[in-house]
Amino acid sequence: MIDEQLIRKKTVYRGRYVRVEERCVRLADGTEALREIVVPPNAVGVLLIDADKNVHLVKQYRQAISRVSLEIPAGVVDPGEGPEEAALRECAEETGWCPRQIDFLFTYYHSVGFSTGNITLYVGQDPVATPYTHTDPGEFIERVVMPFDTLYQMCVGGQIVDSKTLLATLWYQQQGREI
Repeated sequence: MIDEQLIRKKTVYRGRYVRVEERCVRLADGTEALREIVVPPNAVGVLLIDADKNVHLVKQYRQAISRVSLEIPAGVVDPGEGPEEAALRECAEETGWCPRQIDFLFTYYHSVGFSTGNITLYVGQDPVATPYTHTDPGEFIERVVMPFDTLYQMCVGGQIVDSKTLLATLWYQQQGREI
């Protein structure tokens, strides 16, 4: 058996966005070990595609990697909000477009070795312009529209480094672009 049994946990850091827990676990051989676990809010991402097969993306500086990143619209699921509702809100806030059709792709855990956070991905199609655009305080983004094929080539060429954008794009290409 390879399961780990939780003995105790304590919060060692609590910020505005994440908390960090120290978990003491019993291993399969009976010994104890400490695990440091990051607990962020869960998030959503949307591969937003219009009738001309253009994707609506955002560029923003990501301090964690010290560079600008090109990404699908995404954000955290607010308390009391469902993932699909969050996905629609994030599209409107970040791109100024809201999909008439939104389809669930999958949910994945982005860093299973040390984080509880997951991201639920969607494909949004048939977007309509919305007057509701809003970025979070301290969030500066640039809207980018490009052909899906260009985004796909950027993914396979190593220019896209964001996991949610890579996974949604590659999944959509692999599935024959049919939802």
